[in-house]
Amino acid sequence: MNSLDNLQDKLSLELMAELSNHTGAVSLPRLGKRLGVRQSSLLRCIAYLGEQSMGQHQGAGWVRLEQDGERSMLSLTEAGRQVCKEMKAPADQDAAVSTGVIQHQVQRVSFHGQASIAVLDQVAEEVPVALVYNGISHAAMLATPLNLEDFALGFSLSEAIVDDPSEIYEIECISSADVHGIEVQMRISAARFAALKERRRSLAGNTGCGLCGKESLQALPMQLPVIKSALVEQLSPASLYKAMQALNAQQVINSQTGAVHAAAWVDMQGLILALREDVGRHNALDKLLGTLASARVIHKASEPGFLLMSSRISYELVQKAARANIAILAALSAPTSLAIDLAVQAGICLTGFVREHGFVVYSHPERLQAE
Repeated sequence: MNSLDNLQDKLSLELMAELSNHTGAVSLPRLGKRLGVRQSSLLRCIAYLGEQSMGQHQGAGWVRLEQDGERSMLSLTEAGRQVCKEMKAPADQDAAVSTGVIQHQVQRVSFHGQASIAVLDQVAEEVPVALVYNGISHAAMLATPLNLEDFALGFSLSEAIVDDPSEIYEIECISSADVHGIEVQMRISAARFAALKERRRSLAGNTGCGLCGKESLQALPMQLPVIKSALVEQLSPASLYKAMQALNAQQVINSQTGAVHAAAWVDMQGLILALREDVGRHNALDKLLGTLASARVIHKASEPGFLLMSSRISYELVQKAARANIAILAALSAPTSLAIDLAVQAGICLTGFVREHGFVVYSHPERLQAE
């Protein structure tokens, strides 16, 4: 069996398409849930598409069923992946990958009497993103549709849903033509999911106060972990100035749209090691924290560094920095009073108004080198 003509069964098509979205093997229960079918139906389909012979019928050899302990795991063979490439419609092949920027027809109008001009403008893309844990939607927000796996990991860590990346077993981004938005589906450990459900249960029935999206005042933690490092390398003003000067050039989306925030991880010499952008400043920081936690850049735990934000600093950003054990947080704009209070409590050096002429230190100046 080597022809697409053999893939006439709807379930076979759906199963192959679903497996093509994964680089590794997927458990049968998860596949059944995703496709909305019983495992018995899946097994019949696997027998048809698999590598084994059934009497005189030779399987297609497109999927491979293996055991991982007690779990049955299914994956595409190389032949199966080739078939999936052939299955893709031209429209799918030509689909554009999101860059975070879209074009929009606008009218440019002058205050000085000139006629308005119709032009194409670059606009920051913003879409609803839902974070789903073990099938339960926990949070939905508007975000730039880039680096969403980093976003999910960073959010999970900074909101204390998990304590370590190893407690997240799987992250999958799913978009649907039927629903405007993206679901980021995560599978986390049973212990962490139980703790998440208990947290949600403890807030049920409370009157929402509308405070920064929290469900109640009980959801606003005011006690933060203190920075663990007893000896933190001091940051020189020259390194901070170097990073500030380099920040704009690395904000690719903002340079086109002027509408997004940036969060950057910088070494103590002022070199920007990683930067993430988003329409939301909290999202930008979560994306950066996810990048650092996934060890795609020099990890903050092994190399000293500091956090540089293009936005104002609210208490949530200080909270996320404290949970990530980041000792120095700098920003081009100002902090709020609560952000300063929490930075003092957590042992974070908080600096704001980082500009060409200098900066303002709000807490723990001992983490900076004297001029």
